Amino acid sequence: MRKGGAGRRDVDHCVCGFVGIHFTATLDVDAPYKPTDERQLSERAPTLRSRNHVRPDVTLVTQSTPNHLHYLVALSERWRGPLAVTVFAPRSQLSLVVEVLVQLRRCVPALRYNASFHLVYPLKSPGAHQPLDGAGSNLLPDDNSIGGGGANSVDAPSSSSSTSPLGGGAMSCDSVAARLQRSVPGPENYDLGVSYPVNLLRNVARRNALTEFVIVLDVDLLPNDGLHGQFVAFARENRLFVDSHRDDKTVYVAPAFEVREGVPSPRDKASLLQRVEAMDARPFYLELCWKCQKHTDYEAWQREPPGDKLAVLFEVLWRDPWEPFYFGRNSAPFYDERFRQYGFNRISQVCVAYALVRIP
Repeated sequence: MRKGGAGRRDVDHCVCGFVGIHFTATLDVDAPYKPTDERQLSERAPTLRSRNHVRPDVTLVTQSTPNHLHYLVALSERWRGPLAVTVFAPRSQLSLVVEVLVQLRRCVPALRYNASFHLVYPLKSPGAHQPLDGAGSNLLPDDNSIGGGGANSVDAPSSSSSTSPLGGGAMSCDSVAARLQRSVPGPENYDLGVSYPVNLLRNVARRNALTEFVIVLDVDLLPNDGLHGQFVAFARENRLFVDSHRDDKTVYVAPAFEVREGVPSPRDKASLLQRVEAMDARPFYLELCWKCQKHTDYEAWQREPPGDKLAVLFEVLWRDPWEPFYFGRNSAPFYDERFRQYGFNRISQVCVAYALVRIP
């Protein structure tokens, strides 16, 4: 985590986005120490922002580096609703990122129809100050051609076949996640020579989430199967989408668990409780930062029998340094972009909520 002093700083990140695979090319002129100020360089991006947090739905917001994009396959299988994904990569990997997203969109219909993707790269990376207009455009397919090559194969962008780690040419959609995991190189989040701007990435994705509610998760965290539909049904039943409730600052906490490496990820609460009983799963950050999660009250959640519907279990005020995962309105304040890397980076946003409720 890095904190900076007050005042403007030089721009150090460029943000460009594309819905589906069409660039919106927005430039973020925020210094890392002053959020929300944004200059738009395209016609499409302002349209997205003007429609922000208006649909009666919930978007899963996440961020990733190129070598972790394979997690989106499993994530989209579990989350059957809108996704907003920000990718952080050096300027030199722009073409690779676009190629990976082309493959994911072709092979995974849920990502093609439900996900928007947005790119952030550090201006200190090699080639960062080269003109962005047209960069990667030779890799972009016509949307009408997506899915036209059959269910089990795709045509990779031919222009990158000689240099791409994906090999170019036809790529099978069978086991696409495993193929991408093997083929797409780093860097890891800490290897770019710049601090990983996790809160900036979250904010970029949130600005392009077109729904009333969002849930912010890391890309390797899997929700329960059907959680999207369950929360939408819960919100409708409790009239959370009506105008009279839109100033409510209540958020809805979902407990998170860690599963032992090599153990299949449970798909629902019943199978999760079985993993916990077998000591193959445990509360999130139990060893790394238990004080950051203990106020979720895992014991009370585990005592509540599994069910098909979400309901409020109890209400609790936020306590330092609790960093829960939760469903909240996208009208909430954005994350403080002074926080870099990981560690206490979500506190700046969660502590503005005056009530948190647990859902079973």
